[in-house]
Amino acid sequence: MLKLYFLRHGQTEYNLEGRVHGWHNAPLTDLGIYQAKCAGYGARKISFDCAYCGDAGRQIQTAETFLSQNEKPCEVVPDMHFREMGYGKFEDRTYQEMLGPLYEKVNQPFDGYEGLYHYYSDLEIGKMIEESDDSGTFEGPEKAALRLLEGIEMLCQKYKDGDILISTSSFAICLVIHRLFPEFHQERLVDNASLTIIGFEDDVFSMISYNDTSYRKVGEAFFSQETASL
Repeated sequence: MLKLYFLRHGQTEYNLEGRVHGWHNAPLTDLGIYQAKCAGYGARKISFDCAYCGDAGRQIQTAETFLSQNEKPCEVVPDMHFREMGYGKFEDRTYQEMLGPLYEKVNQPFDGYEGLYHYYSDLEIGKMIEESDDSGTFEGPEKAALRLLEGIEMLCQKYKDGDILISTSSFAICLVIHRLFPEFHQERLVDNASLTIIGFEDDVFSMISYNDTSYRKVGEAFFSQETASL
């Protein structure tokens, strides 16, 4: 079986500030670097055959930090197929600016990205944001999903079995899940430095784990003990 390990990047400065970064980049915070390190330690015994990532700095840095803890680290290959969705004119703006009109539609106070999951699916959210972008530069969930699936198909054709790391972003992972497992209900975005693992065998995809933070928690427990012993 081929296993694809989708790793969400660690916390970024824009995550803290509540700002949008799809194709644009924001550096990892110290916590974000630590999260990637911890997740990598928890997964250190997985012998990855290769590692891919989106071409944004946060995705590259997360993959490299994650693999720095691996017993058999491999090279990280940036690939535009695994970018986050492009948010057009909303890049670098606040989530309040981008999502505020959607909250007005349901007559509710602003409650971040995940608050909208009470009213809309991730795909519906993406489509409504796309409709509100008059710049013509918004990639949109349909185009982004096709791009991501092209990258996945490339890997499935190239590798018949083994373990592949893919470092990307939250909405990209949501789009992959939506397309491959449309019956799966996602109630929130995946966590920083979590792993979502998808299997591929006999031309069939299977969900092995979703938003798994156990690897990160293993590392957090180890490094906290290490620090305490100093």
